[in-house]
Amino acid sequence: MQLTGKINVNSEVGTLQRLIIHSPDGGIGKVVPGKFKEWLYDDTVHLEQMRREYNEYVKLLLWFLDPEKIPYILECERTNKSGKQPSCFKPGHPDYFNSDKVIDIQHLLSQILMDENIRRRVISAVCAWEGCSFATEQQLAAIQNTGDLAKVLISGVLYFADGKEKEFVFAPLPNFIFTRDIGIVINDHLLLGNAATPARERETLLMKFITYYFIFNNNREKVLEISESSDFFLLEEEEKKDYKTSVEGGDVMMIAPNHMLIGCSERTTPSAIDSIIHKVFSNSATGIEKISVIKIPRKRAIMHIDTMFTHVRKDTWVLFGRFSEKVMSEKNNRQYEYYLHLLNKEDAEDYESIQVIRYHKPLNEEYQPGKNYTQDISDRILGLESLLHNISIEDFGVAPGDVKVIYSGNNVFPYDEREQWTDSCNLLALKNGVVVGYDRNEETAAAFRANGFDVIRVQDLLKKFEQTALTPAEVENTLIVLPSAELSRARGGAHCMSMPLLRSNV
Repeated sequence: MQLTGKINVNSEVGTLQRLIIHSPDGGIGKVVPGKFKEWLYDDTVHLEQMRREYNEYVKLLLWFLDPEKIPYILECERTNKSGKQPSCFKPGHPDYFNSDKVIDIQHLLSQILMDENIRRRVISAVCAWEGCSFATEQQLAAIQNTGDLAKVLISGVLYFADGKEKEFVFAPLPNFIFTRDIGIVINDHLLLGNAATPARERETLLMKFITYYFIFNNNREKVLEISESSDFFLLEEEEKKDYKTSVEGGDVMMIAPNHMLIGCSERTTPSAIDSIIHKVFSNSATGIEKISVIKIPRKRAIMHIDTMFTHVRKDTWVLFGRFSEKVMSEKNNRQYEYYLHLLNKEDAEDYESIQVIRYHKPLNEEYQPGKNYTQDISDRILGLESLLHNISIEDFGVAPGDVKVIYSGNNVFPYDEREQWTDSCNLLALKNGVVVGYDRNEETAAAFRANGFDVIRVQDLLKKFEQTALTPAEVENTLIVLPSAELSRARGGAHCMSMPLLRSNV
């Protein structure tokens, strides 16, 4: 088995042609307050409303990536009388739209489970990982329909024959909606994510099977996988915190054909970054010559670099202004904060600092493991804005005076912090200059308008498409906003909810 079609991503703004998503499954509806911290949630969500919001996102993706599916979707919605999730939006349901361009990860999982040998391996691996009883393993093995089995492996819930919930067999995966974190396409290679928290480790396991037995079944040499160091397991528990190897896709951006960004954050560790640099530089087939590492504060509010900035257009970025060079400079020039030492902040000097480090190895140069490939860029890159300007100028040929930075919440307190929290910087580019965000970030939308962008609600845009008043090809320089009353509660935006597999060249 193999995913048909080309896989290649060499920027964040090339026209999106194929991606992996995951519609909100029943596991999200199982999150209770007592599990917030463990399951990485900040609030309970209304699942049906969240699904309605997500459906707008899916329809938008289909209009841009697979418009032939739209008539079927519209007819499905028209004939739906239940008032709940239409069957065409349910992965595993016979009526599901099954696009090969907008692909649900549950559907991919169901495909690999059709192979009996793989099926047994997946069930055994998941049950071993979750500590299931032999009886539970037998129950899973007895599920014949692969769509039903995939649903159980993701939701953690067994079902009766009539579809009603029977019992939990293991924890749900409420964060699986954020497919960005589990795999990152680097040109025509794929870097497998390695979850930072136990709540997402089964996601990593399932994605590994999907990658090796479906997406890259016939070219596994293109899969980049990192793991713990050989002596990691000899470390004491406290030491393991410093040396754990974890990377999540929200911290990795394929920014240009030869240039990738990696965030050193709450979720992506120095050990993982070290491993990635060696793997990428030692494999010239990846096409990567430059790796820019951005060290950010280890905080829940800014868990990944894509919660701080994303690429909008070759010459335009959106950025959380709290970490702009102006603000950071003001912080550095104000009175010294002795209280940080009194709070036992050993790294008081770097408590909220941003650091950018560049590594460079020319493709035509043979890799030397013992060589230091650190590149001194202090004269060009002082912080985040300098980095973003540098990328637009050096990687995309933009004139220095034409680079724009749009700030979260229009860089006005408290809207900057409020809207960063609700993912104003976490935008997905459908193509150069056309991005998707949330409707609740009104001040950020105003900043986009001030910089020459149109802002339109997804419902209004879809209506124009349906009435043939506009086509996706005609949409330019636009921020499309999704309904987000419930989606935003999960702490992830459109960028998080996407794993691009294919983009055209910019």
